[in-house]
Amino acid sequence: TPAQRNQLIKLLGEAMPAVKLHIVTLRADSTDILDEVQRQLDGKISGPVMVTGLEEVLSSDTQSHPILNALNLRRTDWPQLVPQPVVFWLPEYLLPILARSAPDFLDWRSDTLHFPDIEPEQLQILQSATWDSGLDTRMPAEARLERIKELESLVAMNEHSSDPVICGTVIDWLNELGLHLSMLGKTQEALSHFQEVLSLARKLGDKRKEGAALANLGITYSDLGDTQKPIELFKQGLEISRQIGDKRAESDMLGNVASANSVLGNLVDAFHFYEQSLKLHLKLGDQRGQGRDFQGIGVIFAEQHKFREAIAYYERALEVFRQIGAKKEESDILGNIGVAYKQLGEARKAITLFEQSLAIGRKLGDRLGESQDLVNLGNTYSMLGELRKAIEFYEQSLAIARATGDRRAEGAALFSSAITWNKLGNRAQAIASAEAALRIFETIKSPYASRVRAKLAEWRAAKP
Repeated sequence: TPAQRNQLIKLLGEAMPAVKLHIVTLRADSTDILDEVQRQLDGKISGPVMVTGLEEVLSSDTQSHPILNALNLRRTDWPQLVPQPVVFWLPEYLLPILARSAPDFLDWRSDTLHFPDIEPEQLQILQSATWDSGLDTRMPAEARLERIKELESLVAMNEHSSDPVICGTVIDWLNELGLHLSMLGKTQEALSHFQEVLSLARKLGDKRKEGAALANLGITYSDLGDTQKPIELFKQGLEISRQIGDKRAESDMLGNVASANSVLGNLVDAFHFYEQSLKLHLKLGDQRGQGRDFQGIGVIFAEQHKFREAIAYYERALEVFRQIGAKKEESDILGNIGVAYKQLGEARKAITLFEQSLAIGRKLGDRLGESQDLVNLGNTYSMLGELRKAIEFYEQSLAIARATGDRRAEGAALFSSAITWNKLGNRAQAIASAEAALRIFETIKSPYASRVRAKLAEWRAAKP
């Protein structure tokens, strides 16, 4: 279809940032294709020419096609007047007509490529999966893996270029690559790409891309359990966004600073930054950002044990994420709501929400989210007294956390399993798991370290 053709041409251009594609659209009254190419391009032909619209000129129910007769007669003029590759895009039913009316011109072609009808999801691996405020999280895991291969190929072909335009595009590809890898739980690989993006952006002098790299680095360090670096990186990014007057980046960075403060237990500061972020996101009409702010404020209320208030904000976020089709965010917020209901004693409702979240996360290949859902399920089954089942969920979560390098999730799974081992009467295993969790929480400077120390002190003081 014309829409599919236009999308393929657009993607072709994006894949070759150093090449200028010229698009010539034939009109219904066109009589000579070569003249039309020269007229539309005004003789300034510096790259491949895409000729479209032949179906608008020709009629399949007539035997004579003057425009094709002219094409055939002037075939020897093309190399001189259009010294660039020329691609004719046409529906398949026109190929026999072209062969009949311009056989000599057709013989000069280097190749004929046939495109089947393409579903929109089949184009996912060829097009950018980034939105203004992050990754398009609707992409299934299989398509995401194919998109990673495509990006790696594009980077490999262009990474040594010194052309500023190409360098800027390589930065975008590396950034997207890092986002996909992070989504799949390959956090260290993602970190490496974001570090490269930051270096290239600074070398290029592109402040906007530098700010985006700082944001992604902060989020990645947070995923790895670091509580100090993220806030430093986010504050650098916030300063840059304000320097260049990028309100969208500023609103997102305010939300990032808020989240980092929330993790550190600085709830008053976190709320203050979320208020600023939400005000800007509302002004910009950024729904995804608004949803994240509602979610973050909900987390603050949950930390204060105000679970009904937390659920109210979570449900506002869930509505937004479902409206825009943000599947990963939907999965995350379902988990948040589940935790709140668990804290309110509604375990079965919580389990249903965790299972919904887990199903979405697995479909997306979201390994970090999967690990969190598994530990949440373990905690809920432990609360219900199904202790062996809880341990199974913790072990699954722990395996994913270690595979992805998610230190915070690893510590959470270990401490949760410690609580459950103690319920099972295995005090020695409980202490061993809690000690392992404490080492992690102390390393990443998590506020949860004090909770683990208190529990260890209680167990050690108690009689066996």
